[in-house]
Amino acid sequence: MPLAAPNPASVSPGGYVTGALWNANVYNGLTFLANKPLFIGIQTVVQSVANGTWQVLTFDTETIDTYGGHSTVSNTSRYTCQLAGWYRIAGRAAFAVNGTGSRGCRVHLNANYIQGAATLTGAGTLMGIPEVTHTLYLNVGDYVELAGGQNSGGSLSTAYVNEGASMMYVIWEHA
Repeated sequence: MPLAAPNPASVSPGGYVTGALWNANVYNGLTFLANKPLFIGIQTVVQSVANGTWQVLTFDTETIDTYGGHSTVSNTSRYTCQLAGWYRIAGRAAFAVNGTGSRGCRVHLNANYIQGAATLTGAGTLMGIPEVTHTLYLNVGDYVELAGGQNSGGSLSTAYVNEGASMMYVIWEHA
């Protein structure tokens, strides 16, 4: 069950630190920080990305999903926010070997790309695009996705070879 981000209480001068105050301000806060929202998804089944397009990437394997914001059954490209706050969204798109064109990875919020939240690089080897990282405020129900793009002249598959895999990370930073 998701924990709520703690709201520190204040103690009036001369007031006592009670067990309830201790639990609300110390124990609950430390428990939350040790269990804040964290998702890491990996693409182990490759997908085809058409030339000249951006395709949201699907993540069929979860390394961790502490708040249950991702499903490996439906909408596998999405991480849906369960606790409002500022999140760091990061990830990469890995593509099969192809010597032409360029490759990219970008962040989407509620099916819209985020201006300035993309990375691009040239082609030529099996590659994971340098990781894109962006910080966004998410409300409960907002969802984020990563999209991979390429312009090799034809369709190009993503890759899952040893260390080369498309991945997405979603990390709660603060309220």
